[in-house]
Amino acid sequence: MLRSMRKHVSIGMALMLLITGCSSAPTCTDIVKTEEYSLCLIEDFEQVPDEELRAEGVPEETVAAFELKEERGGQRDNVVITRERVKSGVAPLTYAEANMKIVEKSPEYNLVEKREITVDSKETILHIFTARPVSDLPARRFYQVSFVKGTTGYVVTGTLPYSVDETIEEGLITMLMSVSFTPQE
Repeated sequence: MLRSMRKHVSIGMALMLLITGCSSAPTCTDIVKTEEYSLCLIEDFEQVPDEELRAEGVPEETVAAFELKEERGGQRDNVVITRERVKSGVAPLTYAEANMKIVEKSPEYNLVEKREITVDSKETILHIFTARPVSDLPARRFYQVSFVKGTTGYVVTGTLPYSVDETIEEGLITMLMSVSFTPQE
């Protein structure tokens, strides 16, 4: 019986690996390039026009916002790029760690993953966490990359529902991992 269970578990795991290996990973369908940043967009994401951001009262610190074209659960998955002035000489990794400490104070904060990554040949962090920053909305899953260029600190934040489909999560991470703050032509 034990041998039979091992066989079934092994077959089940092999099938899961096969299915996972065959699923198509999200890819970039468009690349947004500006003088400040570049970012790939996966399928079904679009940039929110600046006029719409300002009309909705989004702060000037917001450089750009991108959202899923369709709502899910009354909200839209999104990616937002913000900027602020920082002291000259602050390393991206130091800035990312400082931002993590600030976010850890959010209501219902829970660290999911902290992954060291490279942006424009400099180390920083992909910070994945759950939190409920707005009390009348459900907790969400956040994905954050912080970076410094000169005296400007950037934070790229993606949000998804608390429980998320793996393919959608991979797509959002693909977008965040594509960000660059090297001037584009």
